[in-house]
Amino acid sequence: MNKQTEEFKALLDERDRVVRTLDVEGARKLHPGGYYADPDSTVLIALHKARYELLHMPAELRHASGAWLRERGYGRMTGGPLLPEGQLPE
Repeated sequence: MNKQTEEFKALLDERDRVVRTLDVEGARKLHPGGYYADPDSTVLIALHKARYELLHMPAELRHASGAWLRERGYGRMTGGPLLPEGQLPE
């Protein structure tokens, strides 16, 4: 594996950790500026939406994020509504 590939894999691993653990400060470090400069609550919404959509995240975490988003009236990062409870994006 070349250095560029290793660095990209490390970045993806860190992104997955940030999303998996809902690490607001970690998200800011990965993506300085942009919407990560918004209030913590906005970043947390974005992290839950990402965790709900990412197919390689554990289903338990995806369902938990779906429930969190549903309880607060948020939809998917695609702009559409969340799937019915118990279903996940494929």
